[in-house]
Amino acid sequence: MRIFTLLAAATVVATLPAQKVNEVEPNDTAATAMPITSGMHIAASYATTADEDWFSFTLTAPGQVHLHTVANGTLLLGLSRDNRIAFYDATGTTRLAWNDGAVGTMADCGVTLPAGSYVARVALKSGTAVAYDLDFYVHPVNPIDTVEAAEPNGAANAPTQFTLGDTLEGELVVSAPADEDYWAFQLTGRGIVLAATYDDGGVPQADNLALRYHTGGPGAWTAIGLGDVSNSASHRITNLTHPGMLLAGSYAIAVKGGTAAAGTPPWDYTKLGKYSLRTALIDMPGSNTTAEGVEPNNTTTTFAGAFNPGDDLTGNTTGSLDEDWFLFTSAGATTFGAMAEGTGGTPLAGSTLRLYDAAGTLVTTASGGSTTHAKMVFTIERAGVYYLSVAGPTIAVTGNYLLHTGSTPALYVSTTTRVEPASTNACIGSNGLRPLLGYMSGETPAFGSTFITRVERAFASSFVVGMIGTSNTLGYGSIPLPFLISYGGLDPQNQPTPCYVRVDPLIMIAVLTDASGNGEYGYQFAWTPSALGLKIYQQALCFDPVVNSLGLTVSNDASYVLGDRPF
Repeated sequence: MRIFTLLAAATVVATLPAQKVNEVEPNDTAATAMPITSGMHIAASYATTADEDWFSFTLTAPGQVHLHTVANGTLLLGLSRDNRIAFYDATGTTRLAWNDGAVGTMADCGVTLPAGSYVARVALKSGTAVAYDLDFYVHPVNPIDTVEAAEPNGAANAPTQFTLGDTLEGELVVSAPADEDYWAFQLTGRGIVLAATYDDGGVPQADNLALRYHTGGPGAWTAIGLGDVSNSASHRITNLTHPGMLLAGSYAIAVKGGTAAAGTPPWDYTKLGKYSLRTALIDMPGSNTTAEGVEPNNTTTTFAGAFNPGDDLTGNTTGSLDEDWFLFTSAGATTFGAMAEGTGGTPLAGSTLRLYDAAGTLVTTASGGSTTHAKMVFTIERAGVYYLSVAGPTIAVTGNYLLHTGSTPALYVSTTTRVEPASTNACIGSNGLRPLLGYMSGETPAFGSTFITRVERAFASSFVVGMIGTSNTLGYGSIPLPFLISYGGLDPQNQPTPCYVRVDPLIMIAVLTDASGNGEYGYQFAWTPSALGLKIYQQALCFDPVVNSLGLTVSNDASYVLGDRPF
């Protein structure tokens, strides 16, 4: 397997020492923990259902550490088990953070730690003993802007004041009644407030939280929404939302222990410890107003007008699901917000919003009802041109609208992967199979991790060439993609299968295949905030000396988005 680091622009490659290593047994206690370093991808296994694997590491500076389990096996027969992970002090005595969810049956544990030595504990939550992989990597610390003020700071007391955009750190402590922290902020205009827990706080990390917005003031807070927001599946991540838009006024975020069942030590919820909140404001000041242009205005060439997030849009939807498209530009990883209201003599009573990319492909939809307006909050990962559309939710709903918009830097960008089925765009090799490219369950292209790509069903004991690029529309700057290079074997209808190159090959990596026609390669992405949301495309050229005159078939194509959150 080859390991590379790909820089932000995906134009410079430097070879790194191999970072995929085998687990070293025995390592079933803190005292026998296997040493690991950041960027290492470990191939491990459970000997029995009671087996635990321990790993040790040292930080020379503070960092946000992540330990992330990945399925083993093959793309056709993945071996996936439900895992749980915990971080401890160097002796394995004091638990600092733990988690047993995040990516389906995979587990991811993350927390910010000071410089020092630590151990990590990995155990099977359910299922039979099986092989698994483990990614370990360290991100820079995300600074804390506001620390919780002195207790008491509950509903009847003075809250901790903060400014939206701050990252907050607080702590739930043992108290009677149970500790609840109020964080207060003020709005001078209309907007959508974002808040999410993550791994920026210190240790011990609170293992289950409940959040809720309130309005008013100390002793007279009124809760917003239908109830607390809690998350036991991945207790480190809880996203707090509110109905509609918030108007000018005084607000607070209340933080308390969540609702997860207690569990059994050492995998038990104490609902105490330190936590962090990332916050942001999608401000909707209505700086300018763009009026709808002439109909038709629902395509990339005939749109209703152009705007900047923060502007208001106004127009009329005439029924029959008439859509008005408005163009705007995003500079990068941005959370975009929009919500309409009825206006004028015939106000629109409800609405549906849609977001399209530059090609007119639907990105996301926010649906309202006949008397309710949709609220769109969506993280746009990449710079580019986008179109926001507004329409009535049904054929019969018509009227005038005032559409409010805004944006804010993303709180984080989640890593994502996409794999096209080999049956749709891989050509058949001389073995009668279509080469398959993809990623194991749980494999995520987070900065600093070793990201593994597998190619299967290729020609046995040969080689494939992994092609990596940032475009699937133009090759070498001018060649339209997909580009036909040859034909492969016959399909069930006895037709030759076309071999299309679908990726601009900025980087090409040669990988040997085994006796089953399988191979894999890996690479790392250095921490580069400007590359957040970068989309990268992959495909494999597969050497097959007897299939055609070129001696090549192609795999399906796949892609992924680089992020700073691994799920």
